[in-house]
Amino acid sequence: MGSTPPTLRRAIAVVSSDMVVTEAAPDALEQAGLRTGVGISDSRMLVNYWRATLDGRIAFGKGGGRLAFRGQVGERFDGPSTLAADVITSLRSFYPTLSEVDVPLSWTGPIDRSRTGLPFFGRLGGDSEIVYGLGYSGNGVGPSFLGGRILASLALRREDEWSSLGLAGGPTGSFPPEPIRYVGGWLVRQAVARKEAAEDDGGRAGWATRRLASLAPTGLVPVEQEED
Repeated sequence: MGSTPPTLRRAIAVVSSDMVVTEAAPDALEQAGLRTGVGISDSRMLVNYWRATLDGRIAFGKGGGRLAFRGQVGERFDGPSTLAADVITSLRSFYPTLSEVDVPLSWTGPIDRSRTGLPFFGRLGGDSEIVYGLGYSGNGVGPSFLGGRILASLALRREDEWSSLGLAGGPTGSFPPEPIRYVGGWLVRQAVARKEAAEDDGGRAGWATRRLASLAPTGLVPVEQEED
């Protein structure tokens, strides 16, 4: 991202999303209730998402993994996942009946998180011929249709309902400069993990953990009202 303008570099934080896929075990998937290929996800900040494949495997992923320093995407965001063990643990916590099914494959990839968890679009440099769309925050399948309409209108310089949307006004927030973004992002990520682990156990994280976790971009996570 060396040639990316500072306003856009500061508008996103790059994190990994990591996936694993089991060996083919259609009987085990049938027992687990995974009879179709419908995609499933939960509403955690460190989101879990999965689906069954046509040949009887389950592809299971987890968001909010590694952070990229200065938004630089290198080999750490390509190839087999170094967080595969954590993803497999999550998979088997959802489906204990799959605990004996081998998980031979994993991979990782980068996600561009925006400050609000929503995508944003604009024209580079104000009146440039270059238009951009960033910040899908791992939720790009649905919003990409809307984003395509916005980008088309911006590229054709149309003044219409798409180019006038609030999302077409460029970044709506920014992250701190490095190294604060990286260190702060790691601290917030750890707080989110502690908070969600406490909730999984039927409890509630401490006030400091909850406050720190609240600094994470919301995305699809329900907004909580903090109690005194």
